[in-house]
Amino acid sequence: MRKIKKALALSLAMAMGLSLVACGGNDDATTEAKTEAKTEATEATDAASDDATEATEAGASATGAIAAPSTDGWDDSKKIYAYSWDEDFSKKMNVVLDKFPEYKDYVEFVTLGVGGTSDEYKTAIDTALKSGDKYPSLIPADNDVAKYWSETDATANLTDLGFTDDVMANSYDFAKQYGTKDGQLKCVTWQATAGSVFYRRDIAKEVLGSDDPETVQAALADWDKFFETADKLKDAGYKIVSGPSDVKYAIWDTQSQPWVTDDGSSEKLTLDGAVTEYLETGKKIYDGGYSNNTALWDSSWAADMTNDSKVFCYFGCPWFIGSMQGNGAVDGNWGAVTGPTSYHWGGTYVMVGKDTPNPELCAFLLYELTCDPDVGVEITNKTGDCVNNKAANERLINGELSSDNAAQKFLGGQNPIEVWAAAAEGINLSNVTYNDASIKGFIDEAATAYNSGTYTSVDDAVKYIEDKCASELGISK
Repeated sequence: MRKIKKALALSLAMAMGLSLVACGGNDDATTEAKTEAKTEATEATDAASDDATEATEAGASATGAIAAPSTDGWDDSKKIYAYSWDEDFSKKMNVVLDKFPEYKDYVEFVTLGVGGTSDEYKTAIDTALKSGDKYPSLIPADNDVAKYWSETDATANLTDLGFTDDVMANSYDFAKQYGTKDGQLKCVTWQATAGSVFYRRDIAKEVLGSDDPETVQAALADWDKFFETADKLKDAGYKIVSGPSDVKYAIWDTQSQPWVTDDGSSEKLTLDGAVTEYLETGKKIYDGGYSNNTALWDSSWAADMTNDSKVFCYFGCPWFIGSMQGNGAVDGNWGAVTGPTSYHWGGTYVMVGKDTPNPELCAFLLYELTCDPDVGVEITNKTGDCVNNKAANERLINGELSSDNAAQKFLGGQNPIEVWAAAAEGINLSNVTYNDASIKGFIDEAATAYNSGTYTSVDDAVKYIEDKCASELGISK
């Protein structure tokens, strides 16, 4: 059991335990006949469930797809509840339900209206898992918290529901890496939240001589090139980024090992070079006059997205374009490249509650959402998401991207899927642990203090991170 968020972990353990109690025998069944009847009914139910699972696995293995279940004989007991913190998941799932309207009466969305990484969301899901009232059959979660459920017995092994290697063939490796624990696939995603560098075309023409993506990518190909270009921009009166924290997601995804490891007896803190690299890179940006020294999401950082600013680029992912537009970034004056390294930012992963009354429907809906290229193309064209589906993205690159795609307009006619699909191939999430979200918060605090001079060395900043992990997470070196 993880030490992080001990109270919530305990809450989940209680939910699992009470769920098992709820599935126990009826104390009033005192006669042998009732006991035998109950045993036979349970065996019949288990056999039917096993047969359904075997049929699903066989269908997936034979066709590379999960078959649509028949609704013959279904009643309200087959209804599933799909939870989420906001309406984004229901919008994406409704693309599937519009294609298969026969299932609409068997899916009810429960939108909680809370923060996706908040304790309120975790508590609401835990409570529903515990009570069984509107049991969470589909549980979407932000990538900062999904492992809270995916790495426990509260959620189903999706391989048992038909998600074979053939079915997952179009998924990028990073999504399978994130969703797999001890050989079990526990969550999947429809999103490829691949990071990129969005750059100002007008500044690129002035300083680099061209705004075409090939020229800009060459100027940002690695961190040495990044700082060479930062010097050119500085000489011309521009800043390469708004603040030093702009580069954090790109560097964090270069981690070479998990930051927390478990030797079987205890968890150990095993920070790697990605932590010090970010601290040192941020400090170089801060001290070198390469940015306005803003902080991610503050008002001055947002203001630097307008054409009046002197900031050349932002590190961002597909959903980030909406934020930029909302902060005054002008459509058509931006381009996109991969930048110094492949990385991701955010993403929603979906799990199946292990006691769902309709595993066949859950499996089919998740298959359609995450694996069907037709649905992937439609999601991108309807919502602007970049999807975790190689076949869909290939089609979108080769002519099927809608002419009114908001990202394409923002990028001055450049097809964004080309950049994001290429970046997605290079993302590695095999080292991610649930503790990372908390650890990254400590790294942010240390970086701010290091940049401002509160800490005079990287070693002091790292010690702060280690001390916070020990005091708040109970994890030490």
